[in-house]
Amino acid sequence: MTAKSAKLSIVAALSLCVSGLSPAAMSAAYAAGPGVVSGTNVSAPAARADFRADYKHGLADGPGVWINMWNYPTADFEGYAQKLYASGIRNLFAQTSRSNTEAIAHPAELGALIDACHKYKIRVIAWSFAELQNPAADADRLIAAARFRSPLGDRIDAIAPDLEKNLNPALVENYTKRLRDALGPDYQLIACVYSPLNKAPQVAHTPWKLIDKYYDVIAPMAYWNGRLQPIDAYTYTKRTVERVRELTGRSDVAVHVIGDGMGTHASEIGEFLRACRNSGAHSASLYPNQRTTDEQYLALSRYSEFIPANSSERLTAFSGLLNSGVVSPPRNSDPSNAIGRGDFLNLVALGLKMPNHSDSQAIYDYFKRLGVVDQVGAEFPEWSLTEQLNEPISDNSAARFITLAKAAHARAKAGQHPHRLARRTAEGSFSSDYMTMNRPERSDRLFSQPAFASDRRGVTDSGESALSYLDAVDLFLKMSR
Repeated sequence: MTAKSAKLSIVAALSLCVSGLSPAAMSAAYAAGPGVVSGTNVSAPAARADFRADYKHGLADGPGVWINMWNYPTADFEGYAQKLYASGIRNLFAQTSRSNTEAIAHPAELGALIDACHKYKIRVIAWSFAELQNPAADADRLIAAARFRSPLGDRIDAIAPDLEKNLNPALVENYTKRLRDALGPDYQLIACVYSPLNKAPQVAHTPWKLIDKYYDVIAPMAYWNGRLQPIDAYTYTKRTVERVRELTGRSDVAVHVIGDGMGTHASEIGEFLRACRNSGAHSASLYPNQRTTDEQYLALSRYSEFIPANSSERLTAFSGLLNSGVVSPPRNSDPSNAIGRGDFLNLVALGLKMPNHSDSQAIYDYFKRLGVVDQVGAEFPEWSLTEQLNEPISDNSAARFITLAKAAHARAKAGQHPHRLARRTAEGSFSSDYMTMNRPERSDRLFSQPAFASDRRGVTDSGESALSYLDAVDLFLKMSR
């Protein structure tokens, strides 16, 4: 799978991020959401063709809901799409078949759904339950779904094989290779699989690296109410995402989490979305019992409060930065972990188009000479407690550092004197008023545990959040615009 396995250079990654067909473009199209609505009286978004052009770079961005073959809407498809749109839903996962049905179980309804949903910029993703007793026949069903045309000539936007009954690696590979051979290396595939926390016997045989090789997005079913794993929504979801990364061995794998909608209420869904945010999940959806309830729609409408609208852009940029060596791999392949100061400085230097942007020590020394480090340290003690470049920093101090660094670097490029509270001592070294504010004596520092000496994302005693890899990439993207 050439397009999937090729490593992105930083130039390629950034060109994707800032080009007209970037994830950012699609994210901007959706960022405004449905606006103020009255009931389901919503005007459809314009520029249908533009939606199709932007779609492929934002697979699974935004919340989604799942429907089975037996609970398709059978009338008022326009009203159904309006309801989804008004609730912020941007992905409809519609079951088109299973191993013992026709390739398209409800062709008339599917066509009407595609046309109604595309009118409201909602992707329709076909999924099929594959028993894999006959991998070729199972694959052909989804191939037919991918090639299906609606009355207006539109196609579905991606396919999501449901791989849960038979996880034999050889059968999974034969099935998936048939899909890839028929649809091409760039067609978007989502692997719907069990959460690795699920206690069902077959889960232990899930070929994670094989799935990661062929699929663009991995969608684990995080059903925390299952009879074999009575764990709260937050813990189960967060650990699911972490384990998928550990098992694939890849920090930049796109994880779309399928949440438990079988009898769950708004409070649990809120905790589910919060876990998706804190684990750096790419996106999320809800699998309901029969139909999505109004309470669940309302809970999903808060999606943007938890998961960034530019999640695809962040992940694409992170992948490029990681593969080009600008940032080091996060511990346990988890980009929700705190980023070290050195990697953060590399991002700042790259954003400012500085040479040698991979030499974090030189970058640190440069901003130290300009007084930026000491000025930030006056406000945020973790910059003063230690000069170790592998130590985490806080969200707020990172944003402040960027503001000061941009101004100081611009002055330095213009040949102006650094604007800082600093004076040269008799010995010739620089001394700054900033260096003594909120900073312990050296004897105390020798026995001090840095406030951010944790490689896990979290909140410190002072209430400051440690800057994660993905949030650092977000700051970098803002610098680069």
